[in-house]
Amino acid sequence: MNSESGQRLPMEELKQRNAPQTCPNREEWDNLLMMISALYRVTAEQGKALENLERHTALLRETCPGQAQLEALAEDAAQIRAMLQQAGERKERSVSPPSLSTALSVLVWLALILLGTMVGMVVLRALWSGLAALWSAVKMLIP
Repeated sequence: MNSESGQRLPMEELKQRNAPQTCPNREEWDNLLMMISALYRVTAEQGKALENLERHTALLRETCPGQAQLEALAEDAAQIRAMLQQAGERKERSVSPPSLSTALSVLVWLALILLGTMVGMVVLRALWSGLAALWSAVKMLIP
């Protein structure tokens, strides 16, 4: 037979390895039973501790936010801070002279209004003169 290292073992060592085991005496059995009982108690305590840890972990998962929720909350807080900062700042009012295009636009509109008024006055004058001529014609017809 070969050992783990790949060498042949001598015959006496093989006999020792294959020799029947002697049964433990009463004291050894009691020691073994005591050790097994202690291992059982320790295993039961560890099982209870593991169950408590699992319950505590589940409770923490339910109550504590995750990484994505924390990032969303941080973004919301930043938006709220920005809105509060904007609301707290005074709005500045600045008065600047109109640009050249604005001034020219206003002048064009004023010129158009003036021209329209002048045309309207000429039309009204013509109507007034026509009504005056009509009235004098009617006056002549009526004795």
